[in-house]
Amino acid sequence: MTSSREIKVGVVASTLAVGGAERQLATLARGLRGRCYEFNFFLLRGVGTVGAELARDGFNVEGNIMSRPARWFGVVSELSKHDLLAALDHNNVLTFLAALGRRLPPYVVLYHLQDEPPRRWLRALRRACAVVAVAQSQVSLLRSLDEGSLEVIANGVPLPPAVTPGGRRQAREGLRLPADAVVAAAASRLSPEKGVDLLLEATALIEEDARPLLVVAGDGPERRRLEKFARACLGGCIFLGELADVSRLYRAADLFVLPSYRESAPLALLEAMAHGLPAVAASVGDVPVMLSGGGGVTFTPGSAAELAAGIETLTTEAAARAAMGASARAAVARRYGVERMLDEYDALFKRVTAEGKRNAGDE
Repeated sequence: MTSSREIKVGVVASTLAVGGAERQLATLARGLRGRCYEFNFFLLRGVGTVGAELARDGFNVEGNIMSRPARWFGVVSELSKHDLLAALDHNNVLTFLAALGRRLPPYVVLYHLQDEPPRRWLRALRRACAVVAVAQSQVSLLRSLDEGSLEVIANGVPLPPAVTPGGRRQAREGLRLPADAVVAAAASRLSPEKGVDLLLEATALIEEDARPLLVVAGDGPERRRLEKFARACLGGCIFLGELADVSRLYRAADLFVLPSYRESAPLALLEAMAHGLPAVAASVGDVPVMLSGGGGVTFTPGSAAELAAGIETLTTEAAARAAMGASARAAVARRYGVERMLDEYDALFKRVTAEGKRNAGDE
């Protein structure tokens, strides 16, 4: 049993690769560690890039826990010694939670998807002490859950130092980008729902003298096809692959583009806004709310013409870029800061831990 000043959290996820949900979880663990929390990570598959970073930061991170039967029973025993569990919304994780049921301590599910949960997940979600949505737009998707168990906690990101002209020049040199181009950045997994093909199509609609240099960070199953498509319709664009530190791209860029067909509250958008980048983003999930302070423009999901118009405006109008970028950064400082997010999770975790102890005492 932990002391009254420490809460021991076991985190269960499939893997911790580079992704918004994974980065948000890492920020949460790092922030709450300074508030007398201990986090231990149990991953059903490989550790992943974010998991490796957490291990270097001194967290206990164990991967492939299901591949060794002898170790598996030890893991279940170790999980039971935690005050609570935090689980990402990965399919095999929710199957695992449902299978073990009451052998586990109280748990919270962090739900990042902009999809209604499939029926096979409902057993695990309904047993959770809380299901945390990161966007108000997810609430209707989770209507099958008990309203008392549903929490909405918006993502939070650190506010980095403002990017100076010298800092932007240095970032471009590091990424080998031209100093004088207007750079439009995108950062996402290269999979169909992220709409990178739509972004390429839209950029090709813009006259060359008004077209930005498109730079895409990320990797995934669509990369080879997208690179081929970019060569065919644009003469190419720059694909950087997976960046462990995507802020390098944000510091180098002039604007950010989010062409996704489906999102909840995209962390990449918040990170770009925090760096003072104006955005052209699909009107999906909570994106209109995130940009409601004037930090960018939205377009109808799937509309290449609207996306092209937004990109062209921000490429050719430097004053509009500067004003929107300042508004984007101010919105993050006002509504999407890390400390606010940490306060809300701290309160939730303490409440769940206290309720778990009371229930254990009643047995």
